[in-house]
Amino acid sequence: MKARRNLLYLLLLICLAGFFLVGGCLQEFLPRELRQKEEPELIIPGEERQEQFNKEREKLPEGVLYLQVYFLEGRGDYLLPVTIALPWTEGVARAALEKLIEGPTPAQEMRFGLSSPVPPTTEVLGITIRDGLAKLDLSGSFLSYDPGEERSVLNSIVFTLLQFPTVKDVQLLVEGIAPEVFPGGTPGKGAFSRERGINPEVTEDISNFEDIQLVTLYFCTVLGDNHIFYVPVSRVVAGNEDIFKVTIEELLKGPRPGGFLFNELPAGTKLLNFTLKEGTLLVNFSRELLNYKGGLSGEKNILSQVVLTLTEIPGVEQVQLLIEGKNTILNYGTSFQEPLLRPLLINPLL
Repeated sequence: MKARRNLLYLLLLICLAGFFLVGGCLQEFLPRELRQKEEPELIIPGEERQEQFNKEREKLPEGVLYLQVYFLEGRGDYLLPVTIALPWTEGVARAALEKLIEGPTPAQEMRFGLSSPVPPTTEVLGITIRDGLAKLDLSGSFLSYDPGEERSVLNSIVFTLLQFPTVKDVQLLVEGIAPEVFPGGTPGKGAFSRERGINPEVTEDISNFEDIQLVTLYFCTVLGDNHIFYVPVSRVVAGNEDIFKVTIEELLKGPRPGGFLFNELPAGTKLLNFTLKEGTLLVNFSRELLNYKGGLSGEKNILSQVVLTLTEIPGVEQVQLLIEGKNTILNYGTSFQEPLLRPLLINPLL
């Protein structure tokens, strides 16, 4: 079964060339304890996003880097981004990679079942970023991973680096040389980008791989003591319909049945219409969206799923939600009255 799945992934890589989805990291619905900090200063990579980051400056401690790394969650082998806090340093890309290799703390591993797929003996020998290409040189011990876990290993590194606005592609070197082929069969001479997809899946209605689209959707999972994490899934769908329509409708369909992911958007919710103007995507849902469960947590999950998903689309900077054409305040006080930026702290481990 694993061999068939790996073969499908290889076919998917060949067929997905040309897809490129831009992500980012902007604003977060912050925990109360962070909002109460005084005289904060946010230090974060990516000057072109500084205006949006400034909206959070008063909510975060000073002299701290907030970086994403991609860890595995143990039950379903999904990679998920987690935000970690580190003391300020000049080499932010190296710091993120070294934290990825180090893995979660023992407490985080025990509480949530998180782990790093990268061999812990791996060393970062060097990294350069030029013209959108990050060249990462790793020690030979990097290649000691289980070949069957290669997709997770490579994607954890690639997507950790793709969080930085200056990085569009990632090339991996081992002891200064690009491998012809990695241990699990992935070609090593080229560069990797978002077209690889994160946690990829293919819909059953695809018969022609020349007419497909890739959309990244965020669903929920519960780890540890009922802690919600948001998990990105790159779904390959048939056809070439409007990317906004396809993305929203696939999000409403929810995750594949039988797994550990769930969708907080209620079944029966419909997309009525949408418009994109000057970076703001206005999305109008049917009244069935009000049939959500889970109280305040459910409301937060709806907002997070929708905003994380739609800000993956190039050109979408913020999202405004409507229900039956109206700005709405939900039952537990969550407001749909203002546009929302992408969360800065995704799955924070602070």
